[in-house]
Amino acid sequence: MRSTLLAATIAAIGLVGCVGGISSEGGDPLDSPDGDGNDNGDNPAGSDLSAAKILFDNNVYGIVNAKCTGGACHSETATGSTLTRFVATDASKGWQTATNYNAVVGNYAPSAAPILTKIKAGHQGKTYSTVEESKITDWLNKEVELRNGQTTPPPAGAETLSAATERVLSEFAGCMTKTNFDTANMANSWGGMQAQNNQECENCHTNGGFGFIATRNSTNMYTVVSTKKYYFLQYLTVDLTMGAAAAKVIVNETSFRGVSNATDPHREHPTFNATNNQGMTALKAFYTSTMAAKAAGTCGAPVTLKN
Repeated sequence: MRSTLLAATIAAIGLVGCVGGISSEGGDPLDSPDGDGNDNGDNPAGSDLSAAKILFDNNVYGIVNAKCTGGACHSETATGSTLTRFVATDASKGWQTATNYNAVVGNYAPSAAPILTKIKAGHQGKTYSTVEESKITDWLNKEVELRNGQTTPPPAGAETLSAATERVLSEFAGCMTKTNFDTANMANSWGGMQAQNNQECENCHTNGGFGFIATRNSTNMYTVVSTKKYYFLQYLTVDLTMGAAAAKVIVNETSFRGVSNATDPHREHPTFNATNNQGMTALKAFYTSTMAAKAAGTCGAPVTLKN
């Protein structure tokens, strides 16, 4: 949530791009290159996602529509400050809208998807019943299986894709250091990165506004990214395409692609080059140094990221 000071500053200098809405216009999302309406690389296996969409339509849309809508909440017509407006008013567009929010689905693993983890952390006093949580989990499991080409059920007792996600996230977080973060110049690179309208990322995201943190305050940025899963996953994600045993953390280019092009549901965000920019250069340098520490066996103990 933006601080009062940040909101006042933005209003005073007339910045644009810190607000926006979504649209459910367009053709069949299953006709897009990756099957969900945007060619943003979040379906690396190129699978037919119809089975996952059916689970969402039949079992999940009704849950989020009942719990997450309202004038100031997450409906696409919400009037509050949140930009995570992932509940479409048209049920037939519900899956397309929800899956285009990285801040809702993460990498689709139930252990990392904010649609589950944020509620478990006590978001706005909302809760899911056991049945509701099971329905959302079943949908997410189908998404992560299809999108990563891992449709063969694991043997009894074997590590699941969701458990593998949690394991490698914790291991990677244990390898991260503030020294490597600063050496890569993460805070200055992301906080000072400019969109094509010359607006800097920290103008809107300095306090973690809109589900993303970018600030020149290195201590604050590192503390948030290294401890809070929701913000960590905007920068880094988990590759599950080779199965649970080979799961690994990778740079999350997917989270930036739709936003960078101002495509729905991020159409009012200032445009920028998603892959060739100072922030991505810093992120890749930080990732490389962290993976080097992992390879050298010099990491700390695994860190369980907070939901």
